[in-house]
Amino acid sequence: FSCASGEYLEMKNQVCSKCAEGTYSLGSGIKFDEWDELPAGFSNVATFMDTAVGSTENKADNCNNSSWTPRGNYIESNRDDCTVSLIYAVHLKKSGSVFFEYQYIDNNIFFEFFIQNDQCKEMESTADKWVKLTDNGEWGSHSVTLKSGSNILYWRTTGILMGSKVVKPVLVKNITIEGVAYTSECFACKPGTFSDKPGSSGCQVCPRNTYSEKGAKECTKCKEEM
Repeated sequence: FSCASGEYLEMKNQVCSKCAEGTYSLGSGIKFDEWDELPAGFSNVATFMDTAVGSTENKADNCNNSSWTPRGNYIESNRDDCTVSLIYAVHLKKSGSVFFEYQYIDNNIFFEFFIQNDQCKEMESTADKWVKLTDNGEWGSHSVTLKSGSNILYWRTTGILMGSKVVKPVLVKNITIEGVAYTSECFACKPGTFSDKPGSSGCQVCPRNTYSEKGAKECTKCKEEM
């Protein structure tokens, strides 16, 4: 069975219940829009790909510290010449999709997004796995259909260092996955948003001159300066 948007599965009683005020759920979807830390289920794998002759052992060791880094509203890729994969595995009860927003402005870094099944076979839907560059300051979006069953999602970056030039990292935010049967918890509204009704499928932005903390049912008026 599956729960509708605005609901979550109460594991103890195995029933769909409405999310409380101040929280929301996508029902058959999960959304990652807070990056204060790496969300549960995500992992980083870093390797060093080198075709040059010579010792690469030290370089491979250096890559152990290379990773995607959470930055609050988004997650930021590595800036070095290591190959780093941000990985998330999800099991879908029905066919679905993955959507994310990104900034990718520097062609001195390779950025690819692809999907494998649990036999490590790459899915056909990611034949075009190279993500397009975006204009400076603009957020692009990328979406791919997902088959039912196990899907392992990879956001992979490799920097090409040219002298002392610093590579501008790739930024990713608002990762949304549709096709899960249910979510076992509701997500708190982000600061600056609220939900004032039980069973919300999203949070509303606070009106002008008001603010809210995380998980708010309503927004608070800003104090007027004397």
